[in-house]
Amino acid sequence: MREIVATLLLLLALTGCAARAAPPATAAPVAPGRESLAALNDAFRQAYGDAKQRVLADAGPVIIVKGDTAVLLRDGRRVEADVNVPVYHSLKAIAHVPLGIYAALTPGEGPLDTERARTLERLGGLIRTARPGLAGLGLSSTALARQDEILARSLAFLDDVLARREFRRAGLEAFTRRMAPLVLGNVRDAARAQLDALHARVAAWRSELGPAEWERLHVVIVAAHMPREGEVTFQYWSRLLREPVEGRRIVYAEGLWEEPRALDLLAQHLLDGSGGEAFFGDFMRMHRDLLADEAREYLPSLLP
Repeated sequence: MREIVATLLLLLALTGCAARAAPPATAAPVAPGRESLAALNDAFRQAYGDAKQRVLADAGPVIIVKGDTAVLLRDGRRVEADVNVPVYHSLKAIAHVPLGIYAALTPGEGPLDTERARTLERLGGLIRTARPGLAGLGLSSTALARQDEILARSLAFLDDVLARREFRRAGLEAFTRRMAPLVLGNVRDAARAQLDALHARVAAWRSELGPAEWERLHVVIVAAHMPREGEVTFQYWSRLLREPVEGRRIVYAEGLWEEPRALDLLAQHLLDGSGGEAFFGDFMRMHRDLLADEAREYLPSLLP
């Protein structure tokens, strides 16, 4: 028995020594080849970042269009111009009234809950406050009559829903259909006012730049996601510069409201364009996923 106990104690001692001698558990070591490739890719990123700065410095004049402002960057100078159009904002605010009513009553139908009733009551109060000031907006008589009609019809619909304390989807959609031509009238006037203001500013800058600099001009449009397809200022620049697609001289910087980030995107477009031309003879090749063409070839066999 003593021999068995001694043997067990010896085994425990040896196990303890082995446990103390064993190194702590660690993640699987990275192969030296992988470390080298990771470092190589980091070096590429550094070279790419440095190249973007050089490409941007060599890009020529840049115009950044962002909402109510346009900025000209030229020879290290920054000139900001106001392209705000008060009429545009007035027309937009009034066109938003029926859209706001629709949003307040979406989704669903039936009894009007307390929260929605408060929203409609607030909208109604603001409409009543705004109507007397329409005459001071500087609108044409036709546009002025349209604004009054939008507000009057919206107010009548609101009052009816609040009186009934219920609404039906069919009634809401009948209201929105009646309002659509009026809203589109505001859209027409607002788009033309915005384009006229932008064109006046661009025409002045174009005369300052002269033909040589104008041919090197790049434009960055900073705007939100939803209007990207057919965005009004993109259409303007596309026609003016004869650039049917984004990527060469026009860049749409979706949601990049900070100017340095928008310029960084422009630099990426320019560098990737020159790389696409150098490698594949196609300026736009690297403006899409480099794997895109192969995916298009392979996916039919993977997902027949």
